[in-house]
Amino acid sequence: MPSTLVRDLEGKVAIVVGGSRNQGAAFAEHIAARGATTVITYANNERAAKQTLSVLEEHGVTAEAIRSEASSSADVDALFEGVVARHGRLDIVVHTPGAVLKKPLGDCTDEDFDNLVNLNTRSAFNTLRATIRHINDQGRYVVLSTTLTSIMTGAYGLYSGSKAAVERMVLAAAKELGARGVTVNAVAPGPIDDSFYREAETPASIEAATHHSPRNRLGYPDDIAPVVGWLISSDAGWVSGQTVRANGAMF
Repeated sequence: MPSTLVRDLEGKVAIVVGGSRNQGAAFAEHIAARGATTVITYANNERAAKQTLSVLEEHGVTAEAIRSEASSSADVDALFEGVVARHGRLDIVVHTPGAVLKKPLGDCTDEDFDNLVNLNTRSAFNTLRATIRHINDQGRYVVLSTTLTSIMTGAYGLYSGSKAAVERMVLAAAKELGARGVTVNAVAPGPIDDSFYREAETPASIEAATHHSPRNRLGYPDDIAPVVGWLISSDAGWVSGQTVRANGAMF
């Protein structure tokens, strides 16, 4: 994390949904380093959340780690209401949770469909809806999608479909919130070298993806954090309803 980040987010309050690990943790640290009160959520891994929380606090900001399931509307509503009640405002929401499945559509089960829609589509809907209800004017919302929504997806059809729905909701919410100066965008990375990706893939598929990259490597969370960081800045106030593809020219 660069030590020279301008503290341009002082006085702001941010929620990073799924901010305890992987890309979410990188986003949360980037936001905290810029001075915002930073609230991260986690579903199960309390140890990782505590570790990330200690990193955020090193930046001299107020930080919280709250257990909350993004696919539960009750959890999300309570999360947003609690943050506004404790901190008096909400300016930034970054949504990272999701699940991936590599399986031909013909082999997918009803359970597979329900799981991906719940963890990818419904969870983003929950935080988008709560954002519309609670965010301050001139606020920022960013959700993680995937580059696979824009290419031939093969065995990732159900996964990419659940994320494509998120991108359409981003466009709708951007129009709904535009008059308030609130921007709503998605960031669509390629393969990112973190536990989320490595747990979903085989060593052979990871090697193939690495060789497919013009840079001969996977992306890192710190490659994506500045993209999210720009979208939540005042400089990006005229960018809304967009899906920004960040994949190192891999696709």
